[in-house]
Amino acid sequence: MNPILLDFPHEFETERLVIRCPLPGDGTMVYEAMVESHAEVRKWMPWAINLPVVEEVEENVRRAHVNFILREDLRLHLFLKASGRFVGSTGLHRINWDVRRFEIGYWIRTAESGRGLATEAVHGLVRWASEYLNTMPAHFPS
Repeated sequence: MNPILLDFPHEFETERLVIRCPLPGDGTMVYEAMVESHAEVRKWMPWAINLPVVEEVEENVRRAHVNFILREDLRLHLFLKASGRFVGSTGLHRINWDVRRFEIGYWIRTAESGRGLATEAVHGLVRWASEYLNTMPAHFPS
């Protein structure tokens, strides 16, 4: 089956997070989180080596939205349920639809790190992928 024909929710929730696909207009809040977290994430994230301007981030968000619809890359944005604050990103990348293989990536803005949000997001992402993308569930240590 052509992956573009796969239907699955573009948003889901965990205990503390709303997790959804990137949408046009998300660029400013993503940019603010990137600026806040630049020193911390630049050693791990290729996109953070040189801090882009807000217009470049908005363009990137819109491309991520298109890629999500095309099922070429499934980036998801993370928001706190309680406040709606953008706290980071996760997603399924380097997708091989023939064998349903994905690479999971994530980052959390510096002010929200150390609270278990990345762990919660990844657990939710794996449950979502297992339920809607016909993947084998991962096993996490207790």
